[in-house]
Amino acid sequence: MHAPKVSFVSLGCAKNLVDSEVLLGHLAKGGFTLCGDYADSDVVVVNTCGFLQASERESMETIDRMVALKEKGDLKAVVVAGCLPQRYGAEFAKRLHNVDAVLGITNREDIAGICEGLLERTGKRTKPVVRVSSDLPKYEIDRERLRLTPRHTAYIRISEGCNHTCAFCIIPKIRGKFRSKPIEVIVEEAKELAADGAKEINLIAQDSTNYGLDLYGTLSIEKLLEALHDVEGIEWIRPLYCYPTFVTDRFIKAMADLPKVVKYVDMPIQHTKERVLRLMRRGITEARQKELIAKMRAEIPNLVFRTTVIVGFPGETDADFEGMLADLDELRFERMGAFIFSREPGTFADEMDGQVPESVARDRFDQVMRQQQRIALEINRAMVGRTVPVLIERKLGRGSWEGRTAGDAPDIDTIITVRGAGLAEGTITKARVSGFRGYDLVGDVLKS
Repeated sequence: MHAPKVSFVSLGCAKNLVDSEVLLGHLAKGGFTLCGDYADSDVVVVNTCGFLQASERESMETIDRMVALKEKGDLKAVVVAGCLPQRYGAEFAKRLHNVDAVLGITNREDIAGICEGLLERTGKRTKPVVRVSSDLPKYEIDRERLRLTPRHTAYIRISEGCNHTCAFCIIPKIRGKFRSKPIEVIVEEAKELAADGAKEINLIAQDSTNYGLDLYGTLSIEKLLEALHDVEGIEWIRPLYCYPTFVTDRFIKAMADLPKVVKYVDMPIQHTKERVLRLMRRGITEARQKELIAKMRAEIPNLVFRTTVIVGFPGETDADFEGMLADLDELRFERMGAFIFSREPGTFADEMDGQVPESVARDRFDQVMRQQQRIALEINRAMVGRTVPVLIERKLGRGSWEGRTAGDAPDIDTIITVRGAGLAEGTITKARVSGFRGYDLVGDVLKS
């Protein structure tokens, strides 16, 4: 008997990716072989995203494609897991056709047994297995993962859930209240990843800067960074998803002082104008947000700042938008993404008055991104001649390599193409920036 083959589709954010890696780890321990070709698999698991309506559509379309493969006889079973079932509960199974199991974000250790049972009953028409629980654990231990990232980089989830009530966000209703993972558990996960070759760890949460408040009675992200700094083999530590409300002076000092912590801040601000920030229920004033950005730039040397903004939020006027556009031109974020507001059932913003027409929101999005393109190119032009650390990601050709600077997070930021000899994937080297192509840099590796 050959080992059963499983394929995986992981949709959505890095937190979902960690869930997928843990699920795959349990499947591997259960005797399953990971297969890259869906049509050559026995079972496929679709780990869904339910953050936005667009994410939901992508998830449903993916499920339909996998079911079509099953109906052709290319697959024996289809499993749907993750945020969509968790968002809508056990009733979500009724929306699906010819799916064999529906799982939420819990009971990850059951995945191998469920898939094995599905294969044993192949050809027998029964109701799908449904495991969706609203009883969420304090935290998940994300060890013995079968990683989907390159060996040299990994994500570590430091908390789950969120206590904020942002008007546009459904995540607290999916993932529950904010729950920190103990420092000692995170350090053990980091050691396991380092032993597996990880040089860079990216810390993920719904709100990284709130870390530790529920466990230790005080905001403790800087204590976590200090503990991770001692893990042998880790060279870059990157906290992601920092919420502005909970940024402390202690966190800023740790970012500035700890050599392994890259000088990169990912802090979504969503808007810059007071009235819209209040409508969004962001819990921070316009003045405080701008003071915080200025303080971080002043105290963290060579800081690369990533943020996101939302355009077309209900009630956003032309004056609000023009004010934000002017602020962004002055703040000059090195990395920035923009989203058009999406109405999400179950959120405060879905029921708000003053919904902005889609055409207006689209025009505002285009204006923001055109301006940011200009800013990004000006920043790249100023980078020419500078020396930067580069994590080598892959070989492109003879003497040519693709990598990322310390100011670029995996999957979301830009790349640098470097020329040099004697390099290897997963190593960190220094390069001098010689030019740029659009958003991406070009450079030459410095000789030792």
